[in-house]
Amino acid sequence: MKTTAAALFICFLATSAVANVGYSSAQHPLYGKWAWTYAKNNCSEVYDYRPDNTSVVTSGEEIGESRFTISDKPDLNGFYRMTDVVTKSNGRTGCDGKPGGTPVGNTVTIFIFFHPTMSEMVMCQEPSFYACMGPLRRLTQ
Repeated sequence: MKTTAAALFICFLATSAVANVGYSSAQHPLYGKWAWTYAKNNCSEVYDYRPDNTSVVTSGEEIGESRFTISDKPDLNGFYRMTDVVTKSNGRTGCDGKPGGTPVGNTVTIFIFFHPTMSEMVMCQEPSFYACMGPLRRLTQ
């Protein structure tokens, strides 16, 4: 079921028209709260991306904070490049099941693709749909 849903979502994203629209820093589509649940263990994560380019992530028992940069415009395929550096962690176990939390200083670069409605997104290891997590759904405030 998960594979079918993911395939349908990716097909929809791949066939949707992608506008190469830039956003001012105050209105970037990333800003806000996003949630998703790991299917393998039913563990939920909430990502709160703020306009000052800081974030708070709750993953299972772990609460972490980070600083990030994200491109103002997507690439020609619709992916935004984001680099995230962990600045704080309570050290508890997150949804990935690894004890000790995410180490402070941990840096990752990911590629984000938004659904045309901006109500869902996927996070990918490369600017392609081959290794992604999601969809994350925007939470209303």
